[in-house]
Amino acid sequence: MRTKPAVATTAVVLTFLLVGCGGTSAVPEQLATPSTSAAASPTVDTATKVRAWADAGGFDSLDTLVKSLGQVEKDSDPVDLAALQTSCAQLTADVEAIAEEDPMPDDKLAARWKLALDHLGKSASACTVGAASGDQASFDLMAAEMSIGNEHLDAVAKQITEIAES
Repeated sequence: MRTKPAVATTAVVLTFLLVGCGGTSAVPEQLATPSTSAAASPTVDTATKVRAWADAGGFDSLDTLVKSLGQVEKDSDPVDLAALQTSCAQLTADVEAIAEEDPMPDDKLAARWKLALDHLGKSASACTVGAASGDQASFDLMAAEMSIGNEHLDAVAKQITEIAES
């Protein structure tokens, strides 16, 4: 089973979010990743709204997601199919619950967040099927969707960090 290499891509996002999302809007300076894009900074009003979103449960949602991804990672190395089925089902439930919460107040950030949740939800569903059946195609889909979801999640986390530090 080749789930470990693909699931291991969550390590960077997990480390970043676990340290940076402790429930406050203050993010340690060592996590700062300066933006190299030419995109305009969010307005003061948008930054204030994003900080308020984060403090009103957004950081808790990130923390829940990170913990679920961490459990999937743990159950993937070494592979424990029964535990993986449970952790992937939990990730599915967490993603679905988070998707129903208040949207992020920044449209670009909200779109990226939705993409992260969509891909991580597809990954979790494929993982649940793969863990129940041992189907490698399901694990391959899990890995592909998780990789895409993690890219979006990482971008969201970096943007929130930049806003929190502004």
